[in-house]
Amino acid sequence: MTIMEGINEAADSIRHNKLRTFLSLLGMIIGTASVVAVIASGAMMSHEFIDQADSVGARLIVVYNNWELSDYMARPIYMTNKDVEALRSKNPDALFVRTNSERYKISKGTVSEEGRIYGVDPYYWEMWPRDILAGRFLNQSDEDTLAKVCVLTEDYATQFFPRGDALGSEITIGRFDYTVVGVLKYPEKEALLSDGANRSTVFLSYSVLERTIDWTWFGSPKVFELMIRASSVDAVSSTARNIENYLNSTYGMVNDKCRFKIEVIESALKMIRTIFSAVTGVIAFIAGISLLVSGIGIMNVMLMAVTERTREIGIRKAIGARSSDIMSQFLIESLFLCLTGGIIGIILGIGITQIVSLVSKWQYVMPPQAIIIAVLVSASVGLFFGLTPAKSAAALDPVTALARE
Repeated sequence: MTIMEGINEAADSIRHNKLRTFLSLLGMIIGTASVVAVIASGAMMSHEFIDQADSVGARLIVVYNNWELSDYMARPIYMTNKDVEALRSKNPDALFVRTNSERYKISKGTVSEEGRIYGVDPYYWEMWPRDILAGRFLNQSDEDTLAKVCVLTEDYATQFFPRGDALGSEITIGRFDYTVVGVLKYPEKEALLSDGANRSTVFLSYSVLERTIDWTWFGSPKVFELMIRASSVDAVSSTARNIENYLNSTYGMVNDKCRFKIEVIESALKMIRTIFSAVTGVIAFIAGISLLVSGIGIMNVMLMAVTERTREIGIRKAIGARSSDIMSQFLIESLFLCLTGGIIGIILGIGITQIVSLVSKWQYVMPPQAIIIAVLVSASVGLFFGLTPAKSAAALDPVTALARE
C-alpha cells in the first residue's frame, strides 16, 4: 500500500464516521491550540517586557541605602553630591543620574492636587527614553542655572491645561511657579523595568528640587538613589566593583557588608528570564497532557475501526495483502487523524494568540518552534497511539476474520 492510498482510505473513514471522528479529534485540536497559544503568548510576554527591559537594564546599576544592616536605624548613612562627583571622576565612561522625589501641591487656576515631583539629572532622558509630545526635555543648562522650568506628563498637561496650551505656561508647584518646557507622551503599557515615575508626575531638574527640600533633619542635602549606566555590558562588573570599593573606603563596612545596596539589574533580569521560561514550559506541559488524553481517544477509535472492519481486513489478506500492508494502513489513518487535528489546532492557536495580542496590546509574535512542536507532537501521538490498533489489525487471521459477520 502506498502512502496516498492510505491517506485516501483514512479520508474515507473520516467521511463515513464524522461524529466519532470529530469527538476523537476534539481533544487533539484543543491540546494543540493550547500548546501553540501558550508558547506564543510566552514569547510575546518575553518580547514585551524582558526584551524591552534588556535595552535599559543590561547596563544598569542602582545604588541606595542598605536598610537591612543591623545599625541602619541607629546610624543611617546617605551618599552626598560630593560622592557622586567622585564616582563620576573614577568612572568617566559611565552615566550617573541622581533621582529624588517629593510630593507637593500642584495647581493651575482652580485645578489643584497633591502630586509627585521627580527631580532628575540631565542624563536621565538618555537612561530612560521618553517620547516628547511638545517642547523639549530638561537639559544641562536648566541644571546649571537652576531654571524654574518643568516637564509634564501628557495626563497632567491635559488635566491642568485642558485647552492644550501647557507649553510655555506657568504652573505652581509648592511655593514656586515653574514654566512648562515639555510634555511627555507616557507609554500606554507599564514596562517590567521602571524608573519609578508614572503618568501623574512632574519632572524638575535635580538641583532645583533639591533646593525646595528642608534638609534640617539630615544636616545637608543627601542622595537617596543613584542610577548608573555602564559604558558596555562587559564593563558592568568592573563599574559596580569600583563603586563598591569607593563607598567601602569612604563609609566603612558593617559585618563585612557594604553600607549601600549595589544592584546590578542584569542579574535580576536573568532570574526573571529563567522564571518566565520555566512558567511557560510548565503551562505548555499541562496543556500537552490533553494531547495524551486525545491520543488515548484516537487509539480507542482505531481499535473500534479494527473491530468494525475485521471482515475487510480478512478479505484483503485473502487476496494477498501482507500484515505489514494492514499495519501501515492503520498507522497512516491514525497519523492522518492526529495531523488533521493538529493542523486545525495550530490554526485555532494562531487565532487565540492574535486575540491575546489585540486585547493586551502586545506585539504579535508567533515563534516557529511553537508550530514545529505542535506538528511533531501531533505526529508522535498519532504514531504512538496508532501502533496498538495497527498491530491488532495486522495480527488478525484471515480465516477467522472472514468467518465473522
